[in-house]
Amino acid sequence: MQCRNHPTENGVNTCNQCGSWLCDRCSFERGGRIFCPSCASQQATGTSAPSSASGVAHGSMAHPPGRNISWGLLFFFSIVIPLPGLNYMFLGLIKRGLVAMLAFFGVLYVAIQFFSAGTWQLGLLFILILPVLILACVFDGFRLRNRINAGEIVTDNIDDIVDFVRRNRVILIGLLLLLVAVHVMGGVLPWLFQWLRNIVLLVIAVWAIQALFRKPR
Repeated sequence: MQCRNHPTENGVNTCNQCGSWLCDRCSFERGGRIFCPSCASQQATGTSAPSSASGVAHGSMAHPPGRNISWGLLFFFSIVIPLPGLNYMFLGLIKRGLVAMLAFFGVLYVAIQFFSAGTWQLGLLFILILPVLILACVFDGFRLRNRINAGEIVTDNIDDIVDFVRRNRVILIGLLLLLVAVHVMGGVLPWLFQWLRNIVLLVIAVWAIQALFRKPR
């Protein structure tokens, strides 16, 4: 069976109250019994938070479950100040916020380097990544707000980000090597990209002419 909150992970426990299957991250122990995040928050008394059956290695908890996080303040930190990461920090997800800020300024730095080297096409490509990153953080921030307001315990972990980097490490290494090439061959790259573009256009033109005059079988 799959975890109720993480469909990609196998369930290792079941909630003693609602019977839902839970992965290791969603299993919380209280009084010798295992609960899901929602049921664990209902079992908690006062402001004490349930202790995780898997410890706190997965990250510290954000806002206490069930807290009514202001939609207006989250909108302010997400839209009025469109700096990815501020909305996560407002939710109490400091590590996730720092990673989002690092990604934003990293992409901006790469774009500036390409523009300064004269390869404005690549610089424009990275500039276009920035609004996509901002929108992704905005929607993710409001999704997390809904989970916290619904009583679910949200921990400050970046496991999904680490998995994304691991899956795309070849592309990221290639971008890093391209950035190094910009620094080393800054004056040559514009000519090189122009030459490659002409070659690609020539190949497309030859292919189009052959396709046009090819006799049907």
